[in-house]
Amino acid sequence: MSDVRPEPRPRSPLAELNHHIAQVAPARSELKSVQAFRESWARFATEDQVTEAVQRGPENAGPLNSHMLVLRTLGLLRELSPDYLRRFVAHADALLWLDQAGSRLKQPSGNPRAARRKR
Repeated sequence: MSDVRPEPRPRSPLAELNHHIAQVAPARSELKSVQAFRESWARFATEDQVTEAVQRGPENAGPLNSHMLVLRTLGLLRELSPDYLRRFVAHADALLWLDQAGSRLKQPSGNPRAARRKR
């Protein structure tokens, strides 16, 4: 039994470029200015989302209306702890995305074979 290993395939040009960049600039961290910009942008985007949601809230909702309670809580959270608000909104967005993705999976497909099996 011979121990013949297949020759490795040559890398694509993009893979070569990525390898070269990794060799020239190993494990560089993100510039502080880029990190600060990213954090500022996330903070402003979250504040805009909350402001827009509060403005679109129901006008004549009662004091125990769940929609109004959530909006009031988000407004207070924006004033008390903008960083926590940003993390909370990111978490809520992720949960919303997962819920929407799950509901898309549960919808029946347009596959005619699947429709015939159900008959």
